[in-house]
Amino acid sequence: MTRTEYLAKLHKYLKKLPKQDYDEAMDYFTEYFDEAGPENEAQVIADLGNPKEAAHEILSNLLGKRMGEAGRNASKNTQNILWIALLAILALPVALPLLIVILVLLLTLVIVIFALLLTLAALSLASLVTGFALLWESLTQLTFDLPALAIGLGSSFLSIGLAILLAILTYHLAKASQFIMISFIQWLIKGGKKS
Repeated sequence: MTRTEYLAKLHKYLKKLPKQDYDEAMDYFTEYFDEAGPENEAQVIADLGNPKEAAHEILSNLLGKRMGEAGRNASKNTQNILWIALLAILALPVALPLLIVILVLLLTLVIVIFALLLTLAALSLASLVTGFALLWESLTQLTFDLPALAIGLGSSFLSIGLAILLAILTYHLAKASQFIMISFIQWLIKGGKKS
């Protein structure tokens, strides 16, 4: 067997390796033959063994090397996970009360907004009822006193107008609150990242 035949057979056995590993292995064997010289090719082939055995040895060494790297990486990952778990346990006495305070503040804010909207709706309804009551009262007073009728009509229209304004304000505040709540919930779901 010649050097060219040996390297061709070695190429056949090693061609499925990743390019970098394949190039390193073939360079090693080519340099080995170059250093020995053409007159010692037979001795080099005898020292290396047949190409299949040489390829098997290279694959075994490469596999051992990859397994060692994977073991070191797995050990590092396990160590990192343990440190994170330890830090989470140690941070729990501080983080848990903070989380509870934040949740209570958020719940309080929701309750306050809901109470404000309910109050505005109740004021709008009360103003509307008062306006119609004043209108009815002033129309029934038509026969008795003209200035009382004017004051009653003015007060009733003012009250009805105030009811309409309060209803519009309540509607817009409810829409704004809904938008803010939905945006905040989406922000929490995405993990606090801007979209």
